[in-house]
Amino acid sequence: SMLKLMAERASLSVVTDQVGTPTCADGLAQALWKVVSCAAVCGIHHWTDAGVASWYDLALAIQEESLQLGLLKHAIPLYPISSQHYPTPATRPACSLLDKTSLIEQIGLEPLHWRIALRQTLRHIAQLNLAQPLSAEEQG
Repeated sequence: SMLKLMAERASLSVVTDQVGTPTCADGLAQALWKVVSCAAVCGIHHWTDAGVASWYDLALAIQEESLQLGLLKHAIPLYPISSQHYPTPATRPACSLLDKTSLIEQIGLEPLHWRIALRQTLRHIAQLNLAQPLSAEEQG
C-alpha cells in the first residue's frame, strides 16, 4: 500500500505517535513452524520482528529502501502527523509493543530487526518486478 501511495501521490502524511514493531510474514511463518515442531510450547505467546518504529519511521524506511532498489522513481515529502489528525474507525493504541521473550526462550529463534526484514521483503518484490514483462507504457 505504501509503495502504491508513494508512486501515486505528491506527498504523504503519516502518523508518528503510534509505535509498534513492523513484522514480516516470513519471520512470523518461521516462528510458527518452530512452534508446531516444539511439542512443549503451550499457552499464549507473542511474536514480532525486533525493534520499534512509528508508522512514520516505517514509511521513511520503505521510501529509502525502495528508492535504492528502483521500486520508486523519486522521493516524495513525508510529513509526520499525530493520530488526532488521521482519524480512523478503529481506535489504535499509542504503543502496541508485544513481549515475545517467552516464545523466543521456548523455540530458540531470534527475530530479525524489522528494518532487515523490510529490506529482504522489498528485495523480493524488486526481483518479482524484474520478472514481470514490461507494460505497453513502459515499452514506449
